[in-house]
Amino acid sequence: MKIRLRQAAEAALVAVLALPAAWADVPPARVGTLEYVEGSASIDGRAVAGNQSQLPVLDNGQLLGTASGHAEMLLTPGVFLRLDKGTKARLENASLTDTRLRLEQGAAMLEVDNLHKDNLIRVDVGPGTVQVLKNGLYRFEAVPAQVLVLNGQVEASGNDQIWKAGKHHEISFSPGPTVAKYQSLPDDDLSKWSRLRSEYEAEASVASAQYFVDSGWGWGYPYWYWNPWFDTWTWFPANGWLMNPYGFGYFSPMAVYSYFPMRYYGPHAYGFAPRVALGAHGFWHGPAASPAFRGGGFATRPAFGHMGSFGRGMRR
Repeated sequence: MKIRLRQAAEAALVAVLALPAAWADVPPARVGTLEYVEGSASIDGRAVAGNQSQLPVLDNGQLLGTASGHAEMLLTPGVFLRLDKGTKARLENASLTDTRLRLEQGAAMLEVDNLHKDNLIRVDVGPGTVQVLKNGLYRFEAVPAQVLVLNGQVEASGNDQIWKAGKHHEISFSPGPTVAKYQSLPDDDLSKWSRLRSEYEAEASVASAQYFVDSGWGWGYPYWYWNPWFDTWTWFPANGWLMNPYGFGYFSPMAVYSYFPMRYYGPHAYGFAPRVALGAHGFWHGPAASPAFRGGGFATRPAFGHMGSFGRGMRR
């Protein structure tokens, strides 16, 4: 039985790694990958250029800055850092097991959807260091130095002291370290932009999971996957499904097969993928995806997601 399970896992992994050409042409994402830029951004003072699939990856010690727009950077799979206008954040360490940033100026949102026990994610702000303990949504401010926990839990240290804060609490580091409930959530441009980006990425996640099913793979593992049709990096769980802090759904290929039988193939064109049996290796076998449906006249977009009650079918 163990040998059969190992063979199934190996076969599924080989299938996942055999990505289509549109995905394989994009270098793999890692901690520090610049995912999206709106307006102007720079790395160590040099302007960022290129389309979304060609945005650079920050190395240890590099500084990401924004001027009149926003920027989004990928950390570990399922963790997004979103910078406000006029913000500077330095990537101090770009390891999967020890990810560390410093917010030097402005404000940033951190969406944590998939925190593993071996992930260590820390943000330095002012005189303090904040470690993320749970999946959730966090807002960091450089002046005054503080972290707001919208959902989740953090542990902060500074001045030889340690504090913890949970949902709807904030830790302020100046003028002195305090933990308290925050009065109101900032409803500014950063908050709205972060929520909208989260919605787009959840849509792309469902589309990518559907692509795995329709291509005959039907299995994946939590990793950054490039979706060329949404022009974005995304990820999905290895199994089951979850809701992110904004309430948008992320589904594994096997779960999306059950929850979203409808496929989006192009403008004004919808269809239902046939139900298929569980294959010999334990993952779903569906119709092979192709660049276009012969004779169907549909657009060349296989397996786009339709979020149903979790979204409004928005696309960039």
